[in-house]
Amino acid sequence: MMHSKIKLSTLLFLLMALTCNAQIFDHTLKNQREKTQKEFLKFITEIGNKISDSTLTTEQQYALFNPIVDYADREHATITKLRNKYFQQTLPPPAALDQVIFAGDPHDELSKMLENPQFTTVTLLQCYRPLEIGRLISGLIQPAIYQKFNTGPEESNIAYTFGNQVFAKKLKDNIWQMWLTNRLYMLKFNLNLQTMVIHNMEYTQPNQPEYLRLQLPFGVQKPANKLEILYQKMDEIRWNTYTEKLIQHSSPKEWQDTIDNQLSAFYLKNQPQFIKVQSEILKNTERGSDLDQNWQELHLSLDENLQLRRTLKKNILQPDETAQLLFSFSNGIIPFNEDIEEIGKNAMSGFLHYIIGNEKNNVWKIQSLGYSIAFEYKWDLMKGEFSEVRIFKRKSEHKQSLKWD
Repeated sequence: MMHSKIKLSTLLFLLMALTCNAQIFDHTLKNQREKTQKEFLKFITEIGNKISDSTLTTEQQYALFNPIVDYADREHATITKLRNKYFQQTLPPPAALDQVIFAGDPHDELSKMLENPQFTTVTLLQCYRPLEIGRLISGLIQPAIYQKFNTGPEESNIAYTFGNQVFAKKLKDNIWQMWLTNRLYMLKFNLNLQTMVIHNMEYTQPNQPEYLRLQLPFGVQKPANKLEILYQKMDEIRWNTYTEKLIQHSSPKEWQDTIDNQLSAFYLKNQPQFIKVQSEILKNTERGSDLDQNWQELHLSLDENLQLRRTLKKNILQPDETAQLLFSFSNGIIPFNEDIEEIGKNAMSGFLHYIIGNEKNNVWKIQSLGYSIAFEYKWDLMKGEFSEVRIFKRKSEHKQSLKWD
C-alpha cells in the first residue's frame, strides 16, 4: 500500500505524461502492449468516477489501483523479460558524460514516489524500452527542473523539439543506470528492473556550459528491423538539426519547421521503405467494426479542420502515432479540453487500433479506440495522406457499461 500523501488525482495527472508509443515491430511486444492496454481500459471503466471521490480515504483511493497492480504481478515475468531484452541492446553512455556536473536529487515528493514500487509499477506498466522509460521519467521531473532554474517557455522548447537519446549500463543483478539526454539538460537515475523502483536521480542545470560544450553526437544503436531503422534515422535528424545559430536567431516555430522540412525530404527519399513498413504493420492489425450508437461524432469548424490537416505528417509509420497526434489535437478543443480527469483516463488507457472495411489500392480505413474518445480515418500509403478524419466522444451515460474482451 502506498503511504505518500500525494492524492490519487495527482497520480492520474502524472500518468498523463505516459507517451510510451510502440516503436519496434516486435510481435511479442505488440501483443503484450495490446493485452495491457485492454486491461487498462477495463480497469479505468470499472473504477469510473471513484478516482475523484473526495469522500474516500487515502488508503481507499490507492486500493482502487489494486486490480492493475495484480495484473502487473501476473505479467511480471513476461514484461521483465521484454524490458531486459531492450536494455541489453542499448548503448552504454559515452565516457564524456561522467565528467558532467549534476545539480543533484530534487528530493521532492515525486522523487520519493519513484522509490515506491506500487507507484512505479503502475506508472511504467506500458513502457518497455529504455527510451520510453526515460522519456516518461523526464516528463514527470521536468516541471521541477524548469521551476528550480527559472527555465522559460522558449528555452524549454529545446528539450522537446530536438528529441532525446538514452544510454544504459548494468551495475549489478537487475540494477541499471540510465541516462536520458536532450539538447537542454541530462537526467541520470538507477532503475531496478525487478521492482521498477528508481533511486539516485540526478539532473544537470538546463544549458549548463560544460554539458553543451560536449556537443554530444547522436549514438547509433543496433536496430533490429526496418521500423527501428526508420525511427532511429528520424531521431538522428531531429538531434543533428540543433545548432547554436538556429537557436539564437530563430523562433521555436522555425526550429520545428526546419526539422519538419528535413523529415519530409527524408520521407520522400525513402518512401518505398516507409510504405513497406506501414503495410506490414497494418496487415498485422486486428479487424474491427464501425462504432455503435454509444458514440457521438464531433463536427469541427473550418479552422479546426485546417489545424487537423497540419497535424498529420507523411512520415508517420503506424496508427499509434496518428492516434497520439489526434489525441493531442483534441485536447485543445471543446468539449475534450473541459475535463482534465477525462483526458487523464484516455492517456492512461492508450488506444487500441483496428482495420475497418477492406483495404483497396493501399488505402486503409483505421479506427483507434480509447476510453471515451475514438478516431476513424483513411490512410493512403501511396500518397502519404490522411482523409475523412472523424473524432468521436463516448456518450457519458454509456461509460460505466463498457465491456472489454
